[in-house]
Amino acid sequence: MSSNSMADLVGEYVRVAQKYHGKAISVLRKQLEYSETNTRTREDVTQIVEMLEKCTIQKPLTAREVLRLRPSGSLSKKLVVCSEDDARKIFDKGPPCFPVLVVESSTQQHISIDWFLGILETRASLDVHDFGKNIKKKGRVAVRVPSSSAIDMFKSRQEMQRKGSQIYPLNFLNLNGIKDNAVPGFLANRKDFKILELSREENGKREYRTESTDLDESTSFHLLASQGAVHLPHVDHHYVYTTIFNEEGHKLWLMWPGLGIDGLQTWRETGQVPDGGIPVYIAPGYTLIQPPGTLHAPITVSDCLMTGTMHWHSSQLHNILRYTKAEIEDPEITNESFSRQFIEKMTIILALWRRGSKAYTWPPDEHLNECLEILEVSKRYVQLMKGR
Repeated sequence: MSSNSMADLVGEYVRVAQKYHGKAISVLRKQLEYSETNTRTREDVTQIVEMLEKCTIQKPLTAREVLRLRPSGSLSKKLVVCSEDDARKIFDKGPPCFPVLVVESSTQQHISIDWFLGILETRASLDVHDFGKNIKKKGRVAVRVPSSSAIDMFKSRQEMQRKGSQIYPLNFLNLNGIKDNAVPGFLANRKDFKILELSREENGKREYRTESTDLDESTSFHLLASQGAVHLPHVDHHYVYTTIFNEEGHKLWLMWPGLGIDGLQTWRETGQVPDGGIPVYIAPGYTLIQPPGTLHAPITVSDCLMTGTMHWHSSQLHNILRYTKAEIEDPEITNESFSRQFIEKMTIILALWRRGSKAYTWPPDEHLNECLEILEVSKRYVQLMKGR
């Protein structure tokens, strides 16, 4: 892609992102006008609006600019917008420390919300967040309801919204991946990024019970939410790269990249997100690659379906374990349960590293003993949780 084309791409992104940043604030403010006290909308949306009003759309870097730079703490806080071909060049250079937004390409296939709802009808139940619920009584825990009831609720609120009625949003969770070839093309078949997927217990033997949030299931997933659904700031667990492809609708992804463990601990201690959050607009057909350990808060500007994947990179095992230890010390950093599958996978992976397997790119050997020690800490934590 030429320099002029890259500049045009960035300029167009900034123009449209500013529009949807303003629209997100408008949609959420309107919801606050009719929301009742103590509802999820009143409590959570109030906080998100305050965060959005303190943020501005950042002018992203181009792929050419970022490929000339060396990794640094300041670079990790920058957004890059690029084509699929340029994303491939970025990943050829190594796992990026910065968020990357990849524009739509002609090779991508979309699934629609209506098609997806049809698939969900085959399931027995769904986990649903209803933003009209009183969180003082119900908390922020999703409610498991029959699939038919959840889908009827989603469709009826869609219809009410089309007629101009104000509705409370819904957010569906634990939607395991059903789309074929969910991994973005520029990331596919990169061996070091497949270590989470390829680390399997031999002979099907498992010591720990698999849960709905476990790692195998999180490697491919979907997000379905109606207009106005938000999520308070959190970090995806176990230091994963997260890719998010927008199938349909409009999403604003507010993020604070590059904080590191110290920055995340400061956020938890103060209860305040740092200044300088980046609102990233993810248009239909766009893909966001979120670096591990990124504090983020998704905002649904219109009914939206997304397909996501999660990955470990083998060279980052030391950080994967360090961040996992931070999650053990403060479980509220993430919105997900500690994976029971983490122990079995990490045991397999560290054994490969320890015996010098050439299959993957490993961290410096000087970190191996610390990684093994954190694995033992994780085992004790899981045993403690099982006893509760």
